[in-house]
Amino acid sequence: MPTISDPIVPQGAPLPRGERVWCSTCGTSEHLVLDSIEPLKPPVNDLVDIAYTCVECDTFYAHMAAFHDVAAILNQRGATASGVLQFGGDYIHCGEPMKISATGFHSIYDPISTEDTSVNLLDVYLATKVLQCRCGFRMEIPS
Repeated sequence: MPTISDPIVPQGAPLPRGERVWCSTCGTSEHLVLDSIEPLKPPVNDLVDIAYTCVECDTFYAHMAAFHDVAAILNQRGATASGVLQFGGDYIHCGEPMKISATGFHSIYDPISTEDTSVNLLDVYLATKVLQCRCGFRMEIPS
């Protein structure tokens, strides 16, 4: 029996538990696609913050969950990654973190057209980075 208490959970307090990873609308975990997995702040043993969507009914969920429950969703037989998974500071597509392939600046406003002419009222630029995975999939996100 361990004699060292958990530094995050006060002595005698019950350990936090994550919510069930499933769709309450469909009543199953069969159609879930994980959108993000983040560590809790402050960290709690075996728990993570997750966000996921049920592709059957298009319901979105975000809550704390047990890591082994999240792993079970990721390891479901026949499960395929449809999109990009955010895990910590990494974006994962095709099973490994994507790498920066380019950086740039892009305008976030389109020109405003008037009857007389097209005028740029405000030029605002956003610094971005392009991430690419080994299969060639690319996406651009703010830096």
